[in-house]
Amino acid sequence: MSQTIELFPQGAHDPIEQKIDRAIGAILRLFQAAHPVVIAYSGGKDSGVVAALVLHAALLHRAAGGQPLVIVTTSDTKVESPEVNLHYRAELKRMRAFGEQHGFTVIAKVVEPQLSSTFQVKVLTGRALPSFPGLHGDCSFDLKIGPQRAFRKQLFRSLAERGGAAPVTCLGTRFDEGARRASNMRQRRESADKPASNTDGELVLSAIAHWNSDDVWEAIALYGGGSRPGYSDFEETRRLYAHSVGTSCAVVADAILEGTSGRKQGKCGARLGCHVCQMAEDKSLANMIAYNERYAYAEGLQRLNRFIRNTRFDWRRRHWVGRTIRGGFIKIQPDTYHPTMLRELSRYMLQLDYDEQQRASRAGEAPRFELLPLDMIVAVDALQSLNGVARPFAMWTDWRDIHQRGIRFDIPEVPAVAQTTVPTARFLYVGSEWDDLAPAAEWSGMRDPFTEAMTAESPCEPEIMVTAGGRTLWRLPTEQSFSVDFEAACMLQDFELDRMLETHDMGLQPGQITAGYRWYLQYGCLTLSRAQQTEHDEVCRRTAYKDRLGLTLEYDTERLKSIAVDFHAMPPEARIAWSHAATDQEELPFAA
Repeated sequence: MSQTIELFPQGAHDPIEQKIDRAIGAILRLFQAAHPVVIAYSGGKDSGVVAALVLHAALLHRAAGGQPLVIVTTSDTKVESPEVNLHYRAELKRMRAFGEQHGFTVIAKVVEPQLSSTFQVKVLTGRALPSFPGLHGDCSFDLKIGPQRAFRKQLFRSLAERGGAAPVTCLGTRFDEGARRASNMRQRRESADKPASNTDGELVLSAIAHWNSDDVWEAIALYGGGSRPGYSDFEETRRLYAHSVGTSCAVVADAILEGTSGRKQGKCGARLGCHVCQMAEDKSLANMIAYNERYAYAEGLQRLNRFIRNTRFDWRRRHWVGRTIRGGFIKIQPDTYHPTMLRELSRYMLQLDYDEQQRASRAGEAPRFELLPLDMIVAVDALQSLNGVARPFAMWTDWRDIHQRGIRFDIPEVPAVAQTTVPTARFLYVGSEWDDLAPAAEWSGMRDPFTEAMTAESPCEPEIMVTAGGRTLWRLPTEQSFSVDFEAACMLQDFELDRMLETHDMGLQPGQITAGYRWYLQYGCLTLSRAQQTEHDEVCRRTAYKDRLGLTLEYDTERLKSIAVDFHAMPPEARIAWSHAATDQEELPFAA
């Protein structure tokens, strides 16, 4: 749809009441043309005003005999600032109540990332580092953009099957938010009057595109004060803005945030960022904690953030054993977190959860955050076993220590480690394929001789499948993505926890570190994607082999480097395979 974007449109200096009426008129035309309207809501002032405008237009359309459909979507990254999380959930509830009061439908959806894409599951299982500055910042896509895009595609497909006009998403983007934002809006042909098609082929309307920040706050005052029919009094929105900068005035705080102080979050641009964010030193939660005692509960989250930030360049906390074989060699160089660091982070998160549960119980309220709910504990414990970064059921032994034995794992204040260059890579010969020549290779993947012997010719006997590569492994239930069966996880915690703890405490023979992962498979706790069936079998074999070589949990880094060779000592074919790493001194976000 071709349109001309006006940078300084007529009426830019009109009173806010007229700007509101024009925005409502544009939205009302969408309802009159039978478009479902989607609100992309974040909890901030801009998306809050857009929500007020859309709901006001829906009210008018319903009063005229129409049947407006409003859908509100927001993202829970699972590491949100607790204050933001509580805020947007309360506001969504108010939006639904407003729709019920005025006789039209408001569907509110909190979109979450896939379990395997969460910060906790990616980082604590040794698959990735936090998104540090200078590295590929994939967190915004994994935790927000990707899940929202998938939800919208599913939603729009469902709406298309019903027939009618295509849905239109109302955005809170404004031209005056900065030169970069304005440039992007112009490239996307965003308009305040008519829907424009974005790069995904979806229709969007930027109803407040030509408003400035003062306009937004004036509209909030009108809707929040009752001059216009609003879903919220916006008091909590004002509080969050004000306290995030340590002031009592939301408008002053917003002016500070929009200035040159550099207080915006990292690449995602969120004003109040995730509490683990490393892309920028977001001070919003720290300001809240310093400003008012009501936020003292979140001090532990700040300690966790500082610990991660200050240890970024401590190479002793990194895993040195690579995962990819090229030319018969793997790379020996600091990469993702070492198992001991992963154990520390897991313990700190479990301790923070316990402390918050105790605080909430004393206060007679629900906990304000939970870093590791049951499904994440199971996912992390299973995948730590699969990847060989923890003994089976290590998460549960730490849970037992905290909940039943009174042992504490408090986050230390550590000085920031100065930035240094990543140590030069060395290379270790392991052969052409993981575990192919080991005596128990057939049983080191996703099979277990004991389980198969004990369940032979019974309904519980695992079904065997043969891969295209000739590998035999258990046939497992598959879905679109990795998930944890919550009911099965609850049953394990209620009935099998003692046996799991006993298994951990007895210790395991070398090569059996993946037994915990197979345990969860056996009990039906895990569902894999179709591709993961063969992928996880390969990882199982790789991990078992590394475990027999003593290269999983405890290993001497200096000895490891001594038995590895430098780049120029490898055979010619291996040097060609690893040529990209010959002078590679950049820190990598994923293991190679």
